[in-house]
Amino acid sequence: MPLASGRKKTGSAATPKAATKSALKKAAGPKRASRTATSPTSGATTGRTAKRVTKASAAKPARVKAAGPKPARKTSAPEQTQTEKSARLAAKYALEKKGEQVRLFDLRQVTSMTDFFVIVSADSDKQVKAIAENVIAEMRDTEATPPWHSEGWDTLRWVIIDFVDFVVHVFQKEARLFYNLERLWADAPVFEIEDVPEKPGKRRVTLEPTPDEEAPTPLVRIIHE
Repeated sequence: MPLASGRKKTGSAATPKAATKSALKKAAGPKRASRTATSPTSGATTGRTAKRVTKASAAKPARVKAAGPKPARKTSAPEQTQTEKSARLAAKYALEKKGEQVRLFDLRQVTSMTDFFVIVSADSDKQVKAIAENVIAEMRDTEATPPWHSEGWDTLRWVIIDFVDFVVHVFQKEARLFYNLERLWADAPVFEIEDVPEKPGKRRVTLEPTPDEEAPTPLVRIIHE
């Protein structure tokens, strides 16, 4: 009886271990691609991302350094308000009765009590009365702006005519120096208003030229702002 050890081994035969490994490899399928390989899908995604980055960088403007300080804004001079026009008209009517040192105080940036002060000096109590009465009558009858309140008629040293948005102060010269409103309101811009005589020996005060000729207007001199 021939021995089992004398059987010849063929080249196609495989051991059980080798057969098991081969079967596991087939079941696992093809070997996965390495992580460094780029799939078509990942390549397309990378392309879209690159486009987004390019668009974002193109839309963002480049920074520009300022060349020197920022220039100041160009602003035009503000037009006169109706209150300021009325206050200047009151000063005009004070000048008609030979009021002196007529000054306009702009209080709009200083207090909320009123917008303007008109301060006038007079030589006597009779002149104080004449100036105050002329301002009240002309503002009421000509400008349709009657005063809200007035006081000081008993002594006529300091008559106050309150138009709410502006106030007219008519002083005797000594009283004006004593109360010194210019010092109390020194932070406000001040304008000195003077009339221009039409001819020597005559005084004429106007704010608008006549239709036929160009009449002189009150001179406004800025004391300080």
